[in-house]
Amino acid sequence: MSIRPATMDDRDVVLKLAKEQAKRYPLRVDEKKMLQLFREGVSSAQNFVWVAENDGRVGGVLAAFTGENLWAQRRNCSILLWVSEIPGDGAALLRAFRDWIVPRRGVKVAGMSPDLDIDKRALRLAERVGFKKNGGAYLIYN
Repeated sequence: MSIRPATMDDRDVVLKLAKEQAKRYPLRVDEKKMLQLFREGVSSAQNFVWVAENDGRVGGVLAAFTGENLWAQRRNCSILLWVSEIPGDGAALLRAFRDWIVPRRGVKVAGMSPDLDIDKRALRLAERVGFKKNGGAYLIYN
């Protein structure tokens, strides 16, 4: 297994994974918007879009985007997509995100606010790797 930044070559598999997750919502998928966001994610150093690859096959992705914070002077970084088809890869992606975000002092808060029922093991994992539960969110404060 290797964890690495996504490239445009990963576009099709990442968008496939994202579309599968989107089925959980009562919304219509906007493929143009998904592609635009993916391009923005992989082309900007302020965003985190990494994939997990096993034997040349991408089976997981964690995508987090940095933006303005309404309540603090520094920015925030929100996980928008975190999915893995291969056991262990999701944990490796979350650890890579944690290691990437902690030294970024321009970002005050990073993490996720699950808005659907997700596997409780994922939430326990988030806490084990350093995210603090705050209400329904799992956050790292810098």
